[in-house]
Amino acid sequence: MSAMEFKAQDEPSLGPNARRYRIICDHGASSAVLLPGSNPLADLAVLDFLLAGHHGRQRCQCLPAMPRVATEARA
Repeated sequence: MSAMEFKAQDEPSLGPNARRYRIICDHGASSAVLLPGSNPLADLAVLDFLLAGHHGRQRCQCLPAMPRVATEARA
């Protein structure tokens, strides 16, 4: 298993509370943009979804070292 980097950042050009997420590892990169509705997801929940898709597409099992993200949903 290789280490990976998880990035979460605001994307104000796409609307209020929009967030861009990226996973980068030695095998490749995956990204997503989340436009939250009435029940926003915590960054760590988005990491779970993005990581599952990343593993399927990249055929790797990389793991985050220690993500520096919010643990609570953002309204």
